[in-house]
Amino acid sequence: MNVVYSKNFDDSAREEIVISEERGTFIETFLFVDELPKTVDLKIRLAGRGSRAEITVLYIGRSKDETEMNITITHETLETYGRVIVKAALFDESRLTVRGMIEIEEGARGADSYLLAKALLVSPKARAEIRPELEILTDEVKASHGTSIGRIDERQLFYLQSRGIAEEDGRRLLLTEFFRDVAKDLSSEDKKSFFRMIEDKNPLFSRKNGCEI
Repeated sequence: MNVVYSKNFDDSAREEIVISEERGTFIETFLFVDELPKTVDLKIRLAGRGSRAEITVLYIGRSKDETEMNITITHETLETYGRVIVKAALFDESRLTVRGMIEIEEGARGADSYLLAKALLVSPKARAEIRPELEILTDEVKASHGTSIGRIDERQLFYLQSRGIAEEDGRRLLLTEFFRDVAKDLSSEDKKSFFRMIEDKNPLFSRKNGCEI
């Protein structure tokens, strides 16, 4: 699995990924944590029969960060498989807009595609907008999306506090849990780096207890 950090991009990040080999597989994780681009345009084309793509985007916004993210996954031929997962935690006055498009072309029977985008608003002034779209031009396919925008669950936080966990540590645990399912496949080094950068860039969390999953 490839891991790409946001520091590798300019203010405008553009990338087109084409999987043209038959049964070819592409797996990549994007970590947007520091030096965030203002726009992200990511296009994934499944052009080889039976090709597969699994894209994960982890995003941490802070201060007045603002990013517009456009992700398109296009199924061009038979029996292709696509998965896109976006998870974002937004602090301070940061803002994120995600537009996710699944396109299934006429010759792409048997395509299986899913897009999931979730945003956690950690601070009261943080904002997120998620706009999923489907364009399906053939039959015998599977295509769906899931979205959610929410805040830290105060009931869960209260429960943790009732178990003797300080509020700051409880919020850290809930944030860690939010990313757990998508961060679990990162290498140990990338995982530690990701959660370390969250704490370094957000004074809400102290360094005395690191996030571990």
